[in-house]
Amino acid sequence: MIRSLAKRLPHPLLSRLYHHVNLREESARVSKAAAIAGLPLLETLNLQSLRTSDTLFVLGSAWSINDISDARWKIIGKHDSIGLNFWPAHPFVPRFFHFENVAYDDHPVMYDAFQSLLTRRSAAYANTVKIVTNVEPLERRQMFFELPEDLKRNLYAGFSMPVVARNENELRAGIRYMRSIGAFSPRAKTAWFFKYGGSVIGTMTLAVLMGYKRIVLCGVDLNRQEYFYQHRELYPEYADWEFVSQKEMHLTTRRLPWLVPAQTAVCLFKELVLDPEKIELFVENSVSTLYPRVALAPQSLFEELDRRVPSRPLQPGQ
Repeated sequence: MIRSLAKRLPHPLLSRLYHHVNLREESARVSKAAAIAGLPLLETLNLQSLRTSDTLFVLGSAWSINDISDARWKIIGKHDSIGLNFWPAHPFVPRFFHFENVAYDDHPVMYDAFQSLLTRRSAAYANTVKIVTNVEPLERRQMFFELPEDLKRNLYAGFSMPVVARNENELRAGIRYMRSIGAFSPRAKTAWFFKYGGSVIGTMTLAVLMGYKRIVLCGVDLNRQEYFYQHRELYPEYADWEFVSQKEMHLTTRRLPWLVPAQTAVCLFKELVLDPEKIELFVENSVSTLYPRVALAPQSLFEELDRRVPSRPLQPGQ
């Protein structure tokens, strides 16, 4: 429907119509699904009370994760961090975990692998604050309804809201529209958060809402689809996972009719959302295609963070 309307409606009107329709549909679906699954909604969680540091480390799954030294992991462990999607394949347990629901019919091999991983690591993640998004129509078989009980502890159901954009100018206008309706205003509770393309921008939006002053992107390489867990010596139990060819460019980095490449989207988000709020953004490794448009986190930053002592961790709901 949106694509057919796009041929006739000016983009500002299309953006507003899309947002209001999508917001109503997603809210209703997530509320019903959460009631069936016995999960609390994200809007019941006081996000700002969970922040214990001014810095949030965003943990993606790209190959460069394997280059992070033990010394840096110790520093990351002193501050807040959020793992994305297949992150539980890594031994480091973050403070937060955000994953996107998977429907079986869309990705049966990925579904089985992801469910096996979450089951294996559910006990280790029982006390981690978790957010699941991308709930599918209720009649579809999906991971949301088949999660292990340990993982359901401290797990909250929410949803993300994108914008329609075929090019950089439309994405810029879409982000400005989101800003105008308060999507990036820091607050303790929210039912949804802005996302465009992959999970990284959604996670950065959460960081803005929670009041972080600095974001460090780790394992957000945005080049070929090589993941840290495909290192055979380090992760023999996961190394054979290959849901798409490693030789292909990551889907979110491609220019498609309704998808602005991730590198452009992240830089626009930095310009329009982070910079006005004086929130610093860094990449941990210069192999990221975001570098040098996004600065490399200097060693001096890690030394400074090593000296800082975060505040006392709080439990969900405090």
